[in-house]
Amino acid sequence: MSSDVQASDPLTDTVDSIGKSWLLVLLLGVLTIGAGIAALNHPVSAYHTIAVLFGVWLIVSGVVSIIRGLGSHIDGGSRVLLVISGGISLYLGSLFLHASIAEKVALLSLYIGIVFLFRGIVDLVAGFGGKGQPGRGWTIFMGFVGMGAGLYMINHPFAGAATWITVMSWFLIILGTMEIVGAFQVRSAAKH
Repeated sequence: MSSDVQASDPLTDTVDSIGKSWLLVLLLGVLTIGAGIAALNHPVSAYHTIAVLFGVWLIVSGVVSIIRGLGSHIDGGSRVLLVISGGISLYLGSLFLHASIAEKVALLSLYIGIVFLFRGIVDLVAGFGGKGQPGRGWTIFMGFVGMGAGLYMINHPFAGAATWITVMSWFLIILGTMEIVGAFQVRSAAKH
């Protein structure tokens, strides 16, 4: 018995399906560049939007943490920690939603600064503890960069916010450009 059905290559099928939707990737690139340019032109509005979205995320994650903490499948200590962290998330989320723009800038800058600071400390500990590991020097370097950025954001929240928005705006513009180039590359690969 012979069969006319040939086995398909998963990679070829994936490239073909993405190639058919290259316009969506192109549209995503254009929208990403547009978001970056808009954030550069209106940094206060961009920061306000990010703060509001972050507040909504904190509220949602707070509710989920409380629900998980009240679940019967979790032991006592974890339940308490989940309910407490959920309550703190709800409180902080409501602050982000009801604060003035200046308070939102200060709160978000403080949060970002603390995250950068702790991430920098983690990188430093990993770098100094990873003797003989590849990339150890870069890990240590990025630890110092993260700590420096965190301390700057904490000590200068408004200047830090302006810097952060500018960097993120340019990141979006570069990412959007890469998405547009990628869309044309995928379209070209799908034709062959």
